[in-house]
Amino acid sequence: MTRNPFEVLGISPEMVRDLDEEALFGLVKACYRALQRAYHPDLQANGKEKAVELNLAFEALDLERNPESFKTHRRAYLRRLSRRTQKKTIDDLTKKLATLLRQKELLAENFWQHLLIASESSGATLFPDSPRGIKVTLLDLGLKFNTSFTGFARHVAFKEMLFDEEGRLYYRFPKRRYFQPVNFIILVGSVARRKLEIWPLLEKEPTPEAAEGGLPDLKAFKILNAISVEVFKKTCLPLLKTALYENAYLFSLHRRYSTLKPLVFVEGMILKIEAANSKDYARIIKREVSSRQRELPSGFLALSSGDNT
Repeated sequence: MTRNPFEVLGISPEMVRDLDEEALFGLVKACYRALQRAYHPDLQANGKEKAVELNLAFEALDLERNPESFKTHRRAYLRRLSRRTQKKTIDDLTKKLATLLRQKELLAENFWQHLLIASESSGATLFPDSPRGIKVTLLDLGLKFNTSFTGFARHVAFKEMLFDEEGRLYYRFPKRRYFQPVNFIILVGSVARRKLEIWPLLEKEPTPEAAEGGLPDLKAFKILNAISVEVFKKTCLPLLKTALYENAYLFSLHRRYSTLKPLVFVEGMILKIEAANSKDYARIIKREVSSRQRELPSGFLALSSGDNT
């Protein structure tokens, strides 16, 4: 007999679950007798086969003569109810998840639009509390990757940000002595490193040598410190905190690039945040920077003197 005896007698899993053994066995006997009368061979053409099936079902569920069989079939039937309940639960959760994902997309889009509107202001950050009097050491991700195949020293990938007491932003680029004022970078927030695998998200460009062929995969492209807006909204924006945190990736918008290509820039990974001192302030450039800049590897957005205002 392939069907569960309770199913043969027309007893639902819910009834098997809700009744105790004595009451359930009473229901088994009542259903058996009613079905035996309904499928009597004198009344039904196929009554003989059905009567045999009913007899086998009752024997399997005879609590008085075969209690272990009764309990075994009851447990098996309840597992079916559990699977049915689980399927319904999974279906309900799937629908709720789809709704939540849609809400997440709408919230991310609203958040992004808010960032764009707020970026039209003249401030250096979109943080509720503007950083003041601090120095931030960053690891430049593009330089870290791109210089691993060149002769540049390892420390070339480190740079610093300085916020003065009025919240103005200055940059000290790798291998530079002085902090340079910047006015096109708008910091939007940080995402903890442990929550985000950033390397696959970064934009890539083929190297000039890649066209010649024969290069290893890692040398065939260069990493840019930027992420497409769509990728940022899906993967980074839900995790974004509008503040500076150590061991976190720092994201920004660049005013001069916003109309050219929809990108969000990765300033780097924040390694250290500390109070700025008098030596740091003494390194702020007070004069026009020479246009002769030492060339840095691609992936690093260096500033020219024309960027200062």
